[in-house]
Amino acid sequence: MVKRNQTSASVGRPREFELDQAVRKAMDVFWTRGYHDASLPDLLEGMELSRGSFYKAFVDKRGVYLRALDAYIEDAVRSVGETLHSNPSPKAAIREAFSQQVDQASGTEGLRGCFVVFAAVEMLPEDKEVAPRIFRLFRRLQDLYAAAIIRAQALGDIDPGLDERTLARFLVCQIQGMRVLAKAGADRAETRAMVELALKALG
Repeated sequence: MVKRNQTSASVGRPREFELDQAVRKAMDVFWTRGYHDASLPDLLEGMELSRGSFYKAFVDKRGVYLRALDAYIEDAVRSVGETLHSNPSPKAAIREAFSQQVDQASGTEGLRGCFVVFAAVEMLPEDKEVAPRIFRLFRRLQDLYAAAIIRAQALGDIDPGLDERTLARFLVCQIQGMRVLAKAGADRAETRAMVELALKALG
């Protein structure tokens, strides 16, 4: 009985932690090749899955693409949220969040660009499943920055007369624009200069 259960598990649907690993490997494939140019053989090789395990876990290429996009979005929101709560000074935390973006927009990682921006350029506006995901990501990031701005305003570190939603939207737009320019070849000094200018909006 034990042997049958073990055999069944080995050829059945991958376990959850294996699925998460496979999704992140698929993300690398889509990030490199794009959704439309990533073939099933590309995905099977990159994810290290058999064809049968792939179909049992994800059904099709679109299924794993949406899972990969969701994983990237959750990682991004969690990382920014943690950073914005990492310092007793909300204004300093915002600066730290931007510093991390400079790191991500530098060197090889910068040239690779942002997976969500890549998805937006390739898939929008026609894709009705990808579009709301990207919209929600930017909304959630704006919410995080707006909350940090409100906390800073309460401490007197940011002008309370500034509208937190508009300022948060501006910051998120600056980050995404910075990632695009980095992919186009902007160096670290140029990226840092853009950040310093954007942060002046905080007062």
